[in-house]
Amino acid sequence: MWRTETMPPFRIARSVKLFWAGVAAAALIGAVVLQVIGPPDHDTAMLTGPVLHRSGSAIPPPNPALLVASKANPAWKIPHPAPDGMTPMRYYAAAAPVPVPQGLHPVAVMMGGIGEARQASRDAIRSLPPAVSLALTPYGPHLRSVVAAARAAGHETLMGIPMQTDREPAITEGDEALRGSELDPVNLKHLDWALSRSAGYVGVTDEIGMSVDETYLTQLLNRHWLGKQLRPTGLLLVTASQGSGVPSGVPGRVADVVIHPEMSVDEQRAALKRLAATAVASGSALGVISSPTADDIAVLAQWCQGLKADGLVLVPVSALVAARGAQ
Repeated sequence: MWRTETMPPFRIARSVKLFWAGVAAAALIGAVVLQVIGPPDHDTAMLTGPVLHRSGSAIPPPNPALLVASKANPAWKIPHPAPDGMTPMRYYAAAAPVPVPQGLHPVAVMMGGIGEARQASRDAIRSLPPAVSLALTPYGPHLRSVVAAARAAGHETLMGIPMQTDREPAITEGDEALRGSELDPVNLKHLDWALSRSAGYVGVTDEIGMSVDETYLTQLLNRHWLGKQLRPTGLLLVTASQGSGVPSGVPGRVADVVIHPEMSVDEQRAALKRLAATAVASGSALGVISSPTADDIAVLAQWCQGLKADGLVLVPVSALVAARGAQ
């Protein structure tokens, strides 16, 4: 405030000085607190109430409220429901028609092996409808960029969990695979390692992009152990192994049709035709494609274009699992 010779000095009442001093102190304290705790979580309001992403809309980025430190290694962050009950399965779900149009049968497709080969993974993300769910390989060297691209395109993701195969020890899914012969603490460390490889996914799967049958989930004791670990996470489970099942209390689904890269284009088309027939006969169906090869992507993209004419509607895996759980 400037002054003239004809204007007496402007004086501020002591009570007003104290008031503004208090405001300034509060602002300073608030700034310090924000510096310590960081900005608010992204889309915190979305943790309350149902998550209904619009068709083709991006998947939300990882929310710290949906992560917790692993008991096996506190530096690892693994999925967990938020304090208000919101689960990763709901929060990171892709868009789905609600309700499914009358006269159409829902069918879901999950493509595995995403994150291993960067170009093939990006081709799958760009060429396939957003409703196609993508399963990540925990060994993938390109997870960060691929997951970001998948999220932006509206694809929900699942994390692949390496498991014991039917060809051990000649062919394994790596040192971090779950095995029935391992001690519980060892398997827990392997499981949490895989769960911590990325964030922002709706569920897990035994499909990591290898053309071998896993046998871990064919054993009831193994399913019971895995179910005990997965129930607190708020994740769903998709299994593509023959003779396997979903643990009790875990939302999930066993694949009706599995397509491997060794199949010819004609064999892949025949497999997708069986998938469509299963959806019509049973009311819904789930197909799994083990890896994103050029033929796999092209055949699936073409098949998706004719779904409505076959009386089908494509939905993400999370919608198929949620619909079954609501029955």
